[in-house]
Amino acid sequence: MSKALELAEAGRGLVEPNPMVGAVIARDGVELARGWHRLFGGQHAEVEAILDARAKGVNIRGSTLYVSLEPCCHQGKTPPCTEAVIAAGIARVVTAMRDPDPRVSGGGLASLRRAGVEVVEDVLRPQARRLLAAYCKLRTAGRPWVVCKWAQTLTGQLALPPGPGRWISSQESRDYVHQLRGWHQAVCVGIGTVLADDPLLTNRSGKGRQPLRIVLDSFLQTPPDCRLVRTAGESPVILAALNDGGERADRLRQAGAEVLRLPPARGPVGDRPSGVDLGALLDELGRREITRLMVEGGARVLDSFIHFRLVDELLVFVCPSAPQGESADLPRFDIAEVERALGLPPPTRRLSGPDSLLRHVLTNP
Repeated sequence: MSKALELAEAGRGLVEPNPMVGAVIARDGVELARGWHRLFGGQHAEVEAILDARAKGVNIRGSTLYVSLEPCCHQGKTPPCTEAVIAAGIARVVTAMRDPDPRVSGGGLASLRRAGVEVVEDVLRPQARRLLAAYCKLRTAGRPWVVCKWAQTLTGQLALPPGPGRWISSQESRDYVHQLRGWHQAVCVGIGTVLADDPLLTNRSGKGRQPLRIVLDSFLQTPPDCRLVRTAGESPVILAALNDGGERADRLRQAGAEVLRLPPARGPVGDRPSGVDLGALLDELGRREITRLMVEGGARVLDSFIHFRLVDELLVFVCPSAPQGESADLPRFDIAEVERALGLPPPTRRLSGPDSLLRHVLTNP
């Protein structure tokens, strides 16, 4: 099962909104074949493993299938995996967890048992739940898993004064952010970031997919000639606004952006108006089957998601090599203050070049 979970990881950023799943076929403790869900719309892990055995000329009748998620029993883009498992003559299926999708949940295992297949459940279930936390949230709550990501100096600054070399984070951290964008189906920033930086918000790692790009733009201030809108044909752009009509909205639509009207938020964040209802945005993204959303700031946007308790995970690059100091003119959002406000335990840490990458998981998977 550990190997099945490891194989499943290879589908990250490629299979969503489907779950990442890995499978290993074995007999007497010896691996015969393996497979994983490689691409949305492609064969599922169980079928990949069966095809791997066939390609090797291995007889798998009477063998055991270890699979990190309950085999599906419904017709989707591919036929039910339970039928393939039964037809292959597999005698025993060991799963890490049941599929929370109501079209499957327990039904796949019931189908196998009715066919005389022995079923063992919940092997390494906690590890599978952590791997599939985003998928589970989408299927049970109808909303994507929300990651707030930012880079800061040791003193909490999110930006440096204008001039060359304005990057706070290291090249290694910036490269990793592109990889993260490839793992998330959507990224989100506020209009302040668009006006200040004119970002692309694309994945330039060369791997994975391009994310849907979302701007929280209550009053449609996004310039139609900004880089986001100009590249909307390559990667879609949604402008989340309080009004979806008028000449400004028409110009943005004609330029390629989608204007999404949302209700206003129910309350302010501190002493500031809070713009569009972020919960309504997450509901809409859930309807669109967005599994993972990465919020990239700036400070007001990050504060809003955290204030309304809409965050599942925090990823923070703390960059000691960036120039330090305080300036009232520069945005500030300090992870140490967030940790104190939320009463968070110590984060997990790893190095990203010279930077420290801090990770807090706020939602129990």
